[in-house]
Amino acid sequence: MPYDLTLSDAAFSPMVPNGPLVIISPHLDDGVFSCGSLLSHVAGSTVVTVFTGVPNEGGILTEWDRECGFLSAAEAMRAREAEDSRALEAIRCGGRSLGFIDCQYVQHPDHAMPALMESLLSTLLDLAPGSVGIPLGLFHGDHLRVSEAALRVRQLLPDIAWFFYEDAPYRAHRGVVQARLVQLHSRGLVLTPACGEADLGSKEVAIAAYASQLKAFNGVPDDLRRPERYWHIQAEESGSHQLLLDGA
Repeated sequence: MPYDLTLSDAAFSPMVPNGPLVIISPHLDDGVFSCGSLLSHVAGSTVVTVFTGVPNEGGILTEWDRECGFLSAAEAMRAREAEDSRALEAIRCGGRSLGFIDCQYVQHPDHAMPALMESLLSTLLDLAPGSVGIPLGLFHGDHLRVSEAALRVRQLLPDIAWFFYEDAPYRAHRGVVQARLVQLHSRGLVLTPACGEADLGSKEVAIAAYASQLKAFNGVPDDLRRPERYWHIQAEESGSHQLLLDGA
């Protein structure tokens, strides 16, 4: 698929035409993995991370946490917060945590959707951004939930410049980007693509801060070194906005 707008190393200004930039990140790494170069080019940016809470049963151990080298969910979340702080410092970016529980720790993650939308709305009203980047919503259920919740909030904040970012490294899965774009187009969203330079710079330092995640990935996924990709949200036809969680 061709990209008709290239964002130069000099500035990512086409993505942030109206002031402060906020990136909404599902987990404690997604914002940097997917948007680290953009964030490092825009002073005063903030990453709002959704799933940062420790489950009530903090001693549980999931397969992913085991692969990352942890002995419990509580240990994993504490370590990931510390890693994220170091990563955001490397790209001179602020952070906010919303404290929701990752789907790997709960039986019914969809139940949190109303509270998630309310929290996103309150946070954005407080931060007063000019531009907001949200995950396209690929492969992972939490990514889709955040994407759908943010799209609902977008309807309440139409004066903000909203755009999607392609979720790295999940965008590398065959066909997932195309399938999501078709789904969004069928709902009336008009999207214009933009592609960033393959300029890691301080992003590479930030990526390295997520040592536990990289352990489970067996190193830095190749996709994290590819150019970041974005989709401006230009319009939406009138009609109901259905919450879709088929890929969760």
